[in-house]
Amino acid sequence: METIEELKVHYSWTQEDEENLAKVSWLGEKYKEDFIEEFYRYLENFSDTSKYLPDEEVRKRHKEKVKGWFASLFTSKYDAQYLRKLYRIGETHVRIGLPPHYVQASMNFVRNYIADKLTKEMGSTPEANSILKSINKALDINLDVMINSFREEELRLYLASGKYQRLLIENVRRVSWFFDTFIILTLAVVGVFLIFWIVYEIGLVLKGDFPLERGGLSILGSILVLYAISELLAEEIKHIRGSALSLKVFVGVALAAVIRKILIISLSPEKVQELITLSVVTLSLGVVFWLIYRVESKL
Repeated sequence: METIEELKVHYSWTQEDEENLAKVSWLGEKYKEDFIEEFYRYLENFSDTSKYLPDEEVRKRHKEKVKGWFASLFTSKYDAQYLRKLYRIGETHVRIGLPPHYVQASMNFVRNYIADKLTKEMGSTPEANSILKSINKALDINLDVMINSFREEELRLYLASGKYQRLLIENVRRVSWFFDTFIILTLAVVGVFLIFWIVYEIGLVLKGDFPLERGGLSILGSILVLYAISELLAEEIKHIRGSALSLKVFVGVALAAVIRKILIISLSPEKVQELITLSVVTLSLGVVFWLIYRVESKL
């Protein structure tokens, strides 16, 4: 971890930057209430905000912390003590499992918000532009320290594990990567086979070997399954990139397969009992899909 002096050198932080922040030291205090309201509206863009801010008490504490950070952005001395404060913020984010991406995206919001308020107060003057450059440096330093604390805390937790634990973790990661790769390749191959099958069914219909009505429903069902496989493949790729798997995609694949079966046998009057059974299964899967969707929407 760099010292505050090293960070100042890396970001070309000068006495002029200190003076520029001092000129707008009132900005944070004046706009902190408006800022926190806008910031929380911005947080609604993240689907799982409630996972990290589960109740009103946590949100209240969080709002006070964020308001304090926002005000101190303009008034703090950029020294070792301020560096430790930023580092503790990063450690807190690691403890609650907050992805670094959320911090980076939120900092972009802060940057744009401050630019708008500074323009409103001072206009597009050379002085305002100079102050904005200094504020951007300050935000970059904040982001740098917070993200580095993420990496250091994760590394510390990893190194705290014993030798055999680390070996086990690495081997499990390799096996997991092999499984994920195999699943993606298998899904891709199945998808290609299904495309050939759809083309084959279309050929049968065109040649007259397959009744138009039955062939049309069969092709529609096959396309539905292909779409479900495509969704499953996209979900697996997201999983490899670090996202959590969505259970509703697996239920969706099952739904597609059952619906295809229903479409095919719907033209056979003698299979009424089987049609009723599949309809009940479809209804059950639909309820499960809806419940999973509701639960995942609240996370």
